[in-house]
Amino acid sequence: MVVKKQDIGILTLLVIPGLIYYIVLLLYPLAQGILLSFYKWPTLTQKVFGGIDNYIEVFSNNLFWKSLKNSLIFMFVTTVIQVVLGYILGYLVYMQLRGHRFFKTIFFMPNVLTTVAVGFVWGYIFSPSIGILKPLMTAVGLGEYYISPLAVPNLALSAIIIAQVWNQVGIQIVLFNSGFMGLNEEVLESASLDGANGLMMHIKMIIPLSVPVLKTVIILQVVGSLRSFDLIWVMTMGGPNHATEVLPLHLFVNAFSYFKLGYGSVIGVIIFVLAIGITGILRGLMRQDD
Repeated sequence: MVVKKQDIGILTLLVIPGLIYYIVLLLYPLAQGILLSFYKWPTLTQKVFGGIDNYIEVFSNNLFWKSLKNSLIFMFVTTVIQVVLGYILGYLVYMQLRGHRFFKTIFFMPNVLTTVAVGFVWGYIFSPSIGILKPLMTAVGLGEYYISPLAVPNLALSAIIIAQVWNQVGIQIVLFNSGFMGLNEEVLESASLDGANGLMMHIKMIIPLSVPVLKTVIILQVVGSLRSFDLIWVMTMGGPNHATEVLPLHLFVNAFSYFKLGYGSVIGVIIFVLAIGITGILRGLMRQDD
């Protein structure tokens, strides 16, 4: 596209609103967060420059490393489950089997709910007093052994992952279904005539043709899981014994409960660097020629 000299003024005017939005709502808060990570607050009204003291404190804190581990586990497991389920269910919807519109709606409905509401719903499901799991175990004679998984350190994160997948997998299904609908039918028909069918069709044709939407789904899921906060806060508040404390919860507790704003800013910077770094790695691994 050739830009004429007389059009430069108009194009500049069109770019300015978006540029202002980008600077004010993205670059400025980002720069402020990085700057605040170098300060300490002896009192709520006084701040002093501390250099890299906050970074040293963060990296020497065992709870930080535990929350980082929890975040990475949460990110990896939810991404794998949601991508696999989203692909399978999205393809089944794409096949337009009987009742596919009904199931498409059902699959997407949890995604419409706020994560706070989802947290309360799954908290009630796991509850030993009013939940549905204990009656099910009671029906098979194991009710007296039921303990809410949210109260067991080794099970709490798994329980939250189940709630997260139930809440978010609908959007992955819709994205995959949209990707399948955009596949070139002539190419698939030619492959079918050449003998490709069933599993071979998926491996040789559908998966490679779905790489663009697959890349989008994975990156969106990875970045979203690193920022997960409200669902975990409602269900466990990071407990028991910090078993479900991920990086955003670690940030919140230290910045707003202990008023260590510099420490919290460091965690924010780390989350940002992780998101950018992992996204860059994924884009590199999934790069392909057109």
